[in-house]
Amino acid sequence: MTIKNIIYSAHQTLEQLAQTHVKRSHFYELLAAALGFNTYASLTHQAIFIQRKNPGKVSSFNRVLIKKRVEALGYESILSSTLPLVMDEHHIGALTFADIIAELKNEDYPEDYDWESDYSYQEVTPEVLQALEAAAKLENPLAHYALALHLQKSDEDDDDGISNDYWYKQMQSGRELNGAEKEFALDYFKQLAEEKKYQFHLREAARLGYDLAKLDLAEKFKDHAFFNDQHRDVDVDPMRVAEIAYSLRRYDDHHHWLTTAAESGNIRAMRELMESYDKNHNLRSWTWIYLSQLLGNDLTQDRYYAIHENGSSYEDDVGGALFTAGEGGVELPPIEPEDDVLARAHAKSLFKRINN
Repeated sequence: MTIKNIIYSAHQTLEQLAQTHVKRSHFYELLAAALGFNTYASLTHQAIFIQRKNPGKVSSFNRVLIKKRVEALGYESILSSTLPLVMDEHHIGALTFADIIAELKNEDYPEDYDWESDYSYQEVTPEVLQALEAAAKLENPLAHYALALHLQKSDEDDDDGISNDYWYKQMQSGRELNGAEKEFALDYFKQLAEEKKYQFHLREAARLGYDLAKLDLAEKFKDHAFFNDQHRDVDVDPMRVAEIAYSLRRYDDHHHWLTTAAESGNIRAMRELMESYDKNHNLRSWTWIYLSQLLGNDLTQDRYYAIHENGSSYEDDVGGALFTAGEGGVELPPIEPEDDVLARAHAKSLFKRINN
């Protein structure tokens, strides 16, 4: 059954149990309230209805919002107690666009939804895909971004892309193809269409103000919009942003995001700052040294280790030629006493912020 049919069935069940007529539009408002949304419109902007596969993990609904919505719509209080039972029986839940994006980006995903356990990474069910496309038509940036993630190719895709491109061009020139040759050409045609759709949804998400889409555009298509708009409060790995900025030769932005990464506890960023932007700023450099020590990764210490020729960690049981990898400790000029106090205080402040 589709989720639309499931909701239709749940609506009938509610009316039978409560012995009262409930308008279809009102039922959707009540479902939204139960799932923590102030209105159904708010839900459709942020999420889609789903049938949960693991209803046993769902034990609570927003009963405060249910009660308020029941009263506002003028129904008897019996609906407040009956609605959660009906939703449990029909396994009705909500899946946010943010959760879909997290799954497609292979980030931590709330397992209680279990919305596509039978599918592999970066696949979505046809019903979820249909819901995303409907939301995208209403200019929902998260839906556009989720569709872009669904359509994007991984780095491992299309190992035979050169041959596919060749046979596609042959087909375009009018040559009649058969068998594997035609399959290669048609497969490449499909890839081109999906790439076009991928770029469309990514650019639409960016146009509608979604920062992660702008960052992807910067990384994949050298688009400067993310940095031109000074998006400096986006929830993303600052080292990734720093690397993208460097690739675009935006050195002020590279410095900013490298510093943000260092202040977040990234040891590599601290070392890179001391070797570049903060090379002649002794107070800042000593701040990174003291912060690295507080984090248990003292940058003044050498870090050399043994490896095999292939780069793997050296094992005595395997034997063979031994190679050395790693890096030496950072050496800085002595710091003035008054600056040393400031550097230690700043490092402690950053360390406290990292651990809060």
